[in-house]
Amino acid sequence: MELFSILLLSGCALIGPPDHGEWNFSITSSGVDQTWTAPDSVRADGEHYEILYTITGATVMVSYIGIDFGPIDVMDMIPDYAIQTWRPEDGPCPLDFGWTEVITPEGQDPPSMRYDWMVDLNAKGFPTFYMSNLFLGEAEYNVGWPWGIVTVQLESGTVAANLKIDIIQNPCYEDIDENGVVDVVDLLAVIGNWGACPDCNGAILGDFNSDGVVDVTDLLRVVGAWGPCPV
Repeated sequence: MELFSILLLSGCALIGPPDHGEWNFSITSSGVDQTWTAPDSVRADGEHYEILYTITGATVMVSYIGIDFGPIDVMDMIPDYAIQTWRPEDGPCPLDFGWTEVITPEGQDPPSMRYDWMVDLNAKGFPTFYMSNLFLGEAEYNVGWPWGIVTVQLESGTVAANLKIDIIQNPCYEDIDENGVVDVVDLLAVIGNWGACPDCNGAILGDFNSDGVVDVTDLLRVVGAWGPCPV
């Protein structure tokens, strides 16, 4: 084999999958579970991973007295907590970032729409998005003349999203005030946010494991990380 070919192959082997990945995709369902798998991967042997999932568009198809309408933009129906979700998880792969439930509108029983979603990384670092348990109900919508505002049946839903995955070196999540050290200020922040927050999706300060509640598990995380953050 020529020297140039050997160097080229060696270079490709050294480069490998990246520490960052970003994809735009959409999922459409009328009630059947759906999945989407990225065409490329991130490095599978990282120690710490973060995802940032952002809904960029949402539409539905509806029906009224046997007539179909749509697609209808329903981004204003997506609850604020579901628009953007950040989650950390320790590697290496395979791993998953846990299920998230989306219900809209909040407080309506039964809702107009609900579904669960999750992102995982397989052993080679390829991410897959899962949409499961989709429920499509009814909603008030102005279908125009001659009916005006009527109760329509949702027939299918489409969610467009952006997914970012990063491998992070030496994160210091327990340093809530980001002053470079885990200390009593961070401990008091955890205590101040104590309790359940099922809609926070990891955004609440002190919910380090993103389980929707700040409790003794998070408190022990602060104690275990006490002192200067790693560099």
